[in-house]
Amino acid sequence: MKLPRRRFLHLLAGTAVVPTAAVLGQGTITSTGAIRVLERTHYYAKPGLAAEVLDVRRKASAVRVSIGLPAGEIFVKYPGGDGSEPDVAWQCTFADVAAREADLAARAASAEFESVRVQMRQLYARFERQVLAVASL
Repeated sequence: MKLPRRRFLHLLAGTAVVPTAAVLGQGTITSTGAIRVLERTHYYAKPGLAAEVLDVRRKASAVRVSIGLPAGEIFVKYPGGDGSEPDVAWQCTFADVAAREADLAARAASAEFESVRVQMRQLYARFERQVLAVASL
């Protein structure tokens, strides 16, 4: 089942009110507190544009820093992969749902960040965003 992004975010935000639980040993459940959130984006470059996608992703991370957000981490396709991997990936972990929502608001309010988004859209053939709750071990 594929959820639209906004619906998924609402569901994720709703779980923030319910204490999370971690399983320890044989069925023992204990509360772990707030939900950490991971956002990951995948960029599949148009043919011959992988280097440009990486350059623009670096620029986006620099803009993030300039507006007071963490840069996140950038990953590139590993030569030994099976070819299904994105050319460039980015990820950032947030302390909780509220921290990610504040990050989204800061990005939306930044004309410079939007300019980078417009530039990036010209370079990729496919884009994916994943938002995940970080599970405790």
